[in-house]
Amino acid sequence: MSEETNNKNSKKRNEVDARAEHFMRMRFEWNDLMEDLIQEGQERGAFDDLKGKGKPLDLEQNPYGSEWDLAHKLMKENDVLPPWIAQRNEILAEIDQFRIDIIRTWTRHEQAFRLAQGQGQKNALSLSWDDSCRQLETDIKKLNKRIADFNLGRPTDRLEMIKLRLDKELERAGASQYLS
Repeated sequence: MSEETNNKNSKKRNEVDARAEHFMRMRFEWNDLMEDLIQEGQERGAFDDLKGKGKPLDLEQNPYGSEWDLAHKLMKENDVLPPWIAQRNEILAEIDQFRIDIIRTWTRHEQAFRLAQGQGQKNALSLSWDDSCRQLETDIKKLNKRIADFNLGRPTDRLEMIKLRLDKELERAGASQYLS
């Protein structure tokens, strides 16, 4: 065997031995798990291209602030949203769209009702509005399910979202439950 082949085999054995030792430590020495993973990531170059590399971190922490202040500050500086804020923003956007849909649907029905020529058209529009209200009620149930899930998963010291009610949403849109 050549010396080059011996060196390659030796290097492979060392890598296998190091990996086996690493897995044994991971399995039995939980205290060092994070340090091992960070060290392994550094060796692989996982931290070489991080945003802001080479810039000092401002780690001044308010001693009277919460334990999460520094984490929130770092996340904000790097434009990273906590998952619960992203979820809240999605729900708020859905609520805004829902309210726009109520106004649009109500305006269309209300204008058509005012311009209706006979009782048959008015009755048809009333039935159509009733169907729309039933659909709005279904949509509210879906939104309220998302709100309830959000409220269960959000940090307890953050704002809770209030569930929607169709009567209040119709009132907000200047609509009524019935066309008349």
